Amino acid sequence: MEYITREDLTTLGIELPEEQVAEFLQHANDTLAERVGAEITESLTDEEIEEMVAVQEAGDDTALQAWLIEHVPELKEIVQDEVDIFVAEIAQ
Repeated sequence: MEYITREDLTTLGIELPEEQVAEFLQHANDTLAERVGAEITESLTDEEIEEMVAVQEAGDDTALQAWLIEHVPELKEIVQDEVDIFVAEIAQ
């Protein structure tokens, strides 16, 4: 999942040499995926975590997204909070 895009960097006023943009976006999105994942797992029961892992291991991103929407009602808020925190960190 892409949390931060090239357009977001432009909007935020972050200017990087072209050869660094892809690497930075990869790092940013990997970091955000880890943070969002950690927040999500904190809100789930052990049984739900097992279900989520099974869906994730099946490799179907659409099914995983549907599962998350169904089982994590605050998903959008979690993602937005983590993006906001990350953006604040890189703005410093």
